[in-house]
Amino acid sequence: MNFSEAVGFLKETDKYGIIPGLDSIKRLCSELSDPQNSLKIIHIAGTNGKGSAGTFLNSILRKAGYKTGRYVSPAVMDYLEKIQYDNCNISEEEFAFYTEKVKNAAKKIVSEGFPHPTTFELETALAFCFFADKNCDVVLLEAGMGGKNDATNIISESILSLITSISLEHTMFLGDTIEKIAAEKAGIIKPGGNVVTLTQNPSVIEVIRNVCHEKSAYLKISKIYNITNYRYKDGIQYFSYNNFSDIRLSMLGKFQTENAVLCIDACQVLNNNGFNISDQNIYDGLFEAKWPGRFEVIKNTYPMIIIDGAHNVSAAVRLRESIDIYFSDSRISYIMGTFSDKNFSEIARITAKRADKIFTVCTEGKRGLDAEVLSETIRQYNPNVVTAESISDAVDKSLKENTDIIIAFGSLSFMNSIKRYVNGESKP
Repeated sequence: MNFSEAVGFLKETDKYGIIPGLDSIKRLCSELSDPQNSLKIIHIAGTNGKGSAGTFLNSILRKAGYKTGRYVSPAVMDYLEKIQYDNCNISEEEFAFYTEKVKNAAKKIVSEGFPHPTTFELETALAFCFFADKNCDVVLLEAGMGGKNDATNIISESILSLITSISLEHTMFLGDTIEKIAAEKAGIIKPGGNVVTLTQNPSVIEVIRNVCHEKSAYLKISKIYNITNYRYKDGIQYFSYNNFSDIRLSMLGKFQTENAVLCIDACQVLNNNGFNISDQNIYDGLFEAKWPGRFEVIKNTYPMIIIDGAHNVSAAVRLRESIDIYFSDSRISYIMGTFSDKNFSEIARITAKRADKIFTVCTEGKRGLDAEVLSETIRQYNPNVVTAESISDAVDKSLKENTDIIIAFGSLSFMNSIKRYVNGESKP
């Protein structure tokens, strides 16, 4: 099997959809000799910030000399970025090798009369096999959706459960209240384990506290109100937190300070459990961390272009906050596209009034939202909206506007297409 055949096989398995639950992944991993059982894992769940927190913590751990594995979803810039070893994507050859391995295991399961594993289950098992063969010191494992019934939760124990901010999402699968969703996310907490989360909705904290109490797990809550001395200068964020002064972040977005302090506290818990992470490792790791598609500047000459994966209501609030901090006096154009199952009306209400001009684009796939439908929704809040024929059309038209900043957001699915077009690599 070559790389193209591997990708083709996994795309074909999209037809099996999303099936929450652990029965299938248990059978699959058992057929593969349970590679996850040999791994030391930091399990990450939450609505927003999983990727950024994982990026910060991965950078810190590597500074401390640990060999890290990382499993993330969804991919933004490169299909292979889902599975990383020491900050490098799995190679095409390795991906093909392990895909064939999980394909054969899935075939055996189906021959025994069981359902075919889903794409995410196959990719998760593939990642476990890869990390086990690489002998990773620690694996940062990001839950795909929810936590309790997510395929990644097949693991029986973890070094640390890291829970980022929680808000309403995937209500069809996770529940229609913030408390139900928090309970799903808190499902990654293991008996006698360690948990770090951050100050957030009191009802969310109550759910997490109760689960920790039931499972005799240690809980540390990062007090984001202890973030002080915040300032922004020349593309760098500066702030202090508890005993850490003048922390520097290259990753932009005021919300990243919260993800950073979550990781600072996570490191202190890790150090109490046998790790050796110095304060300097933390300073350097936070500063050097990079994560594509999260308030990322892809063109810093006039007009500046920024891409951001703000795809739900809470992320839209954070995006608007960052716009108000960094670009309060700037003329701004948006390029927006979102999925039909997102609360795009509320996202538009939060963000649209700040833009001088908005261009909408279609998103692809079964969940894609027609650009004209999005335009009609936006017009309730801002009449200056244009339905673009394509992503390249949206970029070209926005560049002709008298604007200082162009911000593309709404879905991670088209961030790479915009970045490649702006860099002259393709015409989507």
